[in-house]
Amino acid sequence: MKKWIWLLSVLMLLSACGQGANAPLSNGEGDEKLVDSNWIFTVETDQTDNELLVKLAVTNNQEEASAIDFSSGQKYELVLLDEAGTEVYRYSEGKMFTMALIHETFEPGESKEFEERINVEDIPKGVYTLKAQLILAAIDGEAWTEDGTFQKQVDIEIK
Repeated sequence: MKKWIWLLSVLMLLSACGQGANAPLSNGEGDEKLVDSNWIFTVETDQTDNELLVKLAVTNNQEEASAIDFSSGQKYELVLLDEAGTEVYRYSEGKMFTMALIHETFEPGESKEFEERINVEDIPKGVYTLKAQLILAAIDGEAWTEDGTFQKQVDIEIK
């Protein structure tokens, strides 16, 4: 009986992990700062040598605390497209993320930042489009339907 419980536990653990290579990414557009009445989502980039630093920030723009539920350990997706629209980088490609709901509470005016470094050594110089999106399950316990609030598109130049 103990062997069956152990085996079942191992199978549940293995099934709780998944790859994010096919994580959704909407074609939202925006400038560097996207604001709705409740949240502010920003994306900043900076290139140094062979790295592109991407900083995502989300701020509670409300007068009361609010909570965001992420659908997995993957809190965001980043996709880099060349001028022809061909994908040259996807953050989740080849990565595994826990399949656990992650609940984060934001106090009024509180910001949380996410930072990713992209190696651009093998990416040819030129102009690219970076698409960034937070991957949410719910806000304050209500299922989230993407409306463009937590997605951005930024044009960058790889030098």
